[in-house]
Amino acid sequence: MVSKERRDYSWNEGMKTEQLFVSACNKIGYKTRATSKEVDIKKHIDFYIDRPNGTTTSVDVKGGNHPTVIWVEFRNVNGYKGWMYGEAEYIAFQMPELQGFCLVERTDLLDLCKKIVVAEYTDKRNAHRKLYQRKGRQDVLTKLHLTDIQMCSTYKLIQYDENKEV
Repeated sequence: MVSKERRDYSWNEGMKTEQLFVSACNKIGYKTRATSKEVDIKKHIDFYIDRPNGTTTSVDVKGGNHPTVIWVEFRNVNGYKGWMYGEAEYIAFQMPELQGFCLVERTDLLDLCKKIVVAEYTDKRNAHRKLYQRKGRQDVLTKLHLTDIQMCSTYKLIQYDENKEV
């Protein structure tokens, strides 16, 4: 069970990450619209992005990433479809080392995972491109590296203001 302090910390960090994402989008002329809590939970969509060309897309924002530790969720903690099977068109991974967000089409990332992830369960340390399930949980995850994400043809980087605090 997660403590209230840990939940509060995670929520605050998530809010900071989302604010940074909005700022990064504004910097390149994209307008953001936050979704409802229900859409976020059920469809795994944090924002709708309106581009200057008149098109709109949906994004699920993921914070707390490191170039060698990017967790990908196939099944959530309750055993339901994880965000890899959500309805967001894009996933935005915050990458402080690159001072930005790595964006990739969710379906492109899913296709890549189907090719490179071995259907073999292992422990957390060895979960790169293998499946991992936390003890007492129903989730199914894998760990990817930035170099894996960059293999997606839809990969792009949206940088944020280096002076913004994360």
